[in-house]
Amino acid sequence: MNFIKEIFKDKIKPGFTIIEILIVIAMISTIVSIQVTVILKYMKVSKEEIYFSRDNFYVNEAFAIIKSEIDKAKYINISNNMIALKRHDNGEWDYIKLSVNSNIVLAYGGPGFKTTNNVLKNVSEFTVLKRYNMCFLTIKTKRGNVYRKCFGISAERVKEDS
Repeated sequence: MNFIKEIFKDKIKPGFTIIEILIVIAMISTIVSIQVTVILKYMKVSKEEIYFSRDNFYVNEAFAIIKSEIDKAKYINISNNMIALKRHDNGEWDYIKLSVNSNIVLAYGGPGFKTTNNVLKNVSEFTVLKRYNMCFLTIKTKRGNVYRKCFGISAERVKEDS
């Protein structure tokens, strides 16, 4: 029996066996697949954060534009989720409202809406309420995020010229 060991002892070369290589490949593939799933989840969360951050920025800009238009107006009338703004040049009324294609628009030039500018896109709900000298705005985006803001309006600008 010893002579068999002696024969194979000289013929066995040092190195890795196929089983060892397969075990290492399996371990590496497991580690890589775990890392890939973690990276994919991180990318999904990152993408959602980017969308939320972008929505937040655009809505805050829309609030700033609406506030600016309210401050520039001579008279303000709020009804039916729409803000009507009378300009200082005694021109026609301008309107801030939700359009049929889900955009908040600033419509210039009266009931025919000759010219419109987009204030905010991808809006599912736009609610405007007036209580005393306060204007309460609620914007719900198509992604489901809800934003609220209130503005003070001076009492003399709430009613129209007599």
